[in-house]
Amino acid sequence: MPKVVPEYKEEAKARILNAATEMFIENGYKNTKMTEIAQKLGVSKGALYQYYKSKEALLLEVIKSGAQFRRSSVFNNMTTEQLQLLSTKEYFDKMIQSTNQIDKFGVEIAGIALQSPELMKGMRNFFLEEVNIIQEYFENAKEAGVIKPETDTRIAAVSILSFRSGLRGFMSTDESPETVYKTWKTQIELLLKEIMV
Repeated sequence: MPKVVPEYKEEAKARILNAATEMFIENGYKNTKMTEIAQKLGVSKGALYQYYKSKEALLLEVIKSGAQFRRSSVFNNMTTEQLQLLSTKEYFDKMIQSTNQIDKFGVEIAGIALQSPELMKGMRNFFLEEVNIIQEYFENAKEAGVIKPETDTRIAAVSILSFRSGLRGFMSTDESPETVYKTWKTQIELLLKEIMV
């Protein structure tokens, strides 16, 4: 197989990182082999090790990058004018669906991270990346005059994720999906009433 050559080092690392992120989330970390990542990229396994000394080192970079959260966040495609739509069933479903695979990945990695302080630190940053994405969205909404200037955008972002994370737990119980969604709608409408101009 050809090696990664004439590409610049950073571009090659980014390609490896993107492929690994996709495969770890789709197949799980333990079920993904470095050979498979290399095959996906059309490079030798040795070429991967030129950039990442081990599979765990590659995993740590995947976690640090938070790239999948940025790509999958519904806030990437939502304009500030659409903020009120956040309480709708459509947006609730999108948020839940966009994190299904990432949540499975997170649970698997949390178990591995218990044995590695560096990986545990990376995990914290991985989950905080989504808070950063939503905070950035709220900052843009503030600049656009959609939300009040005094709004603490960090608190708004953490609130959104807290609501979602808490309600996701209920979705695996006998609680009706309708009740879970109505709870989301109520909480988001209260938040929006508080922060919108």
